[in-house]
Amino acid sequence: MRGLNHMLPGFPWGTLAVNVVGSFAAGFLFILCRTKFQHYEDYFPILFVGFLGAFTTFSTFALESARYFIDAQYVKFWGSVLIQNVMGVAAAGGGYWLARILCR
Repeated sequence: MRGLNHMLPGFPWGTLAVNVVGSFAAGFLFILCRTKFQHYEDYFPILFVGFLGAFTTFSTFALESARYFIDAQYVKFWGSVLIQNVMGVAAAGGGYWLARILCR
């Protein structure tokens, strides 16, 4: 991450990394649970809301974004919001896609 920090100093790279990994895991585990377990809806809240919700850092992302906005660091604000959301959705889609291939 040190190399990335030189490109965009102060950007929350750690938060981004955790959120992207968590989003990938959510997409992957959703397909895995849906295809391999009959009653996945029963433990869906525990796995997704509990485990993955605790693993990812939405509250940290929200606080960092709010601080950028309040401090009038609008480039960092919009950069963080856009990058976090686009990469999170892409990672969830990637996990979903990979699990569909592996669970055939």
